[in-house]
Amino acid sequence: MRLIQLGVGLVMLTYVTFCLITQKVWIRKVLAWRTRDECPKVFMLNIIGGTLAAIWLIARPLLTN
Repeated sequence: MRLIQLGVGLVMLTYVTFCLITQKVWIRKVLAWRTRDECPKVFMLNIIGGTLAAIWLIARPLLTN
């Protein structure tokens, strides 16, 4: 179970990093990539939420016994 959590956390962190580098985010509603300028709120929620969730998924198995 710990390996799955670590793997999912790393995948999420990779996605957030990709979004930061390209300045784009995937929008499911239109099934397309949109730029930071087109969807600024969604972009920021994606970056902040994705980062916090990834940190939680990575740190939790490492901190608990």
